[in-house]
Formats: sequence, structure tokens, C-alpha cells
Amino acid sequence: MTGRGSGARSAVSGVMLLLLGVTSVASAGDVAALVAPILAAGERGSLGSVEGRAFAEGRPGGEATPYPSVSVLLLPRSAAFEAELEAIKTHSRDSPDAYIEAEPKVSAARLAFERALIDTGADELILGSSTDGAGAFRFQRVPEGAWMLLAWRETPQAKRPPPPKRSEAERYKSRPQVFGQTIVTLWWRPVTVKAGEEATVRLHDRNEWMTGLREDRRIPDQGQPATPRTKQGAAPR
Repeated sequence: MTGRGSGARSAVSGVMLLLLGVTSVASAGDVAALVAPILAAGERGSLGSVEGRAFAEGRPGGEATPYPSVSVLLLPRSAAFEAELEAIKTHSRDSPDAYIEAEPKVSAARLAFERALIDTGADELILGSSTDGAGAFRFQRVPEGAWMLLAWRETPQAKRPPPPKRSEAERYKSRPQVFGQTIVTLWWRPVTVKAGEEATVRLHDRNEWMTGLREDRRIPDQGQPATPRTKQGAAPR
């Protein structure tokens, strides 16, 4: 379990928010109010723990397949942040472009909330981990209170664009192309932590919250050879 937060992350999140048009999830006063009881619980030693597993459910009678390297984040629960996530998910169905924009917007909203926690002096409440080879994760010494768990699994898919025709190579040399994409499976769960107790979370292929797409879109290597033109009527060799 690790606490996360820095000025560099705050600056990066600000740039993403401007680019994606994501607004702040809550005012500084709202964030301070929601973290106050959790910080107080930590100061008085009212601590619990959270353990979980990420996996694909097998067939009846079969074994489950663990999901390793799933990123897991434990954050103080915020109604404003949750509402923003649900709005992004709802509008992701509006169009193909909205679907592609949804995952970056979720990431930007998460970074905005993390930045708000950092600005409030509650960066110690940003708890990050990842699943091991068995799909397991654990957060120890978590202050009592209302939390939310956000997790995501990335599955890259390479896609090499075809080389341009010679007639198109110069005209479209600065146009970005899709070189690959990453399927991002997301989960989020409310978690109540009680002193001296362990909360359990299970993330699997039947309780996914949302699936998004992240494109690797960039300008092609100008050294890539163009496809030679074939004379009309001539069969390619």
C-alpha cells in the first residue's frame, strides 16, 4: 500500500482537465469536510484493512483465472466524484467519439479528485496498490470511514497502420494515425472500513463497472516507406 501525491501530478492533472473539459469535482471546503472524519480516525488509531481479488470467473465447477497487474486505488468516498463518473459513463453511449473520450475523462476526473485531496493536505488518503500474480491486493492500516475503491485493468492491442501510398505520403504526413489501442476495464466499489475489521472486495468479469478504449494515436514515422503505385491494368508482382 502506498500513499500518492506530488506537485508534478497536480500540474499534469490540470493540463488534462483543460484539454478534456473536465470541471473540478468539489470545492476545497467540500473535500476538507469529507476527509476530516477519516483523518481524525487515523489520528486516534481507529484502523482497519481492505483485502481483495481480481479475477475472471470460471465455468461452474471450474477455477477462476486471476487478473495480475490490476491498478487499485482507495480514496475517500465523494458523492460529487461518483456522480461525475456516472455521468461520464452515461454519456459514453451517446456516440462512437463519446465512447473513445470516456476513459480519458474518467482518468482526468480521478486526477482532479486526487489534486483536490493534495491541495487540502490529505494526500496520505490516496492509497494505491496493484494485484499480484494471484490477483490479490491488500490495504493495511486504513483509517475507519467511508471509502471508494477504483480499479482498472489494461489490455493493449497493437495495430500497425498500413503504409501510405506514394501519392498520399506527402499530403498526409502530419496526420495522426492509430497505432494501437488499449482496452481499459474499470471497477468501482463503495467500501466501509471499520476499526479492527477487514473489508473484502471481489472484482471480476461479471461486475465490471465500465469498459473504455484508449487509443495510441500519433504521427507516423516519416522514414516509413510508401507503398509504390501500380500501373493501371498491371497485376502486382
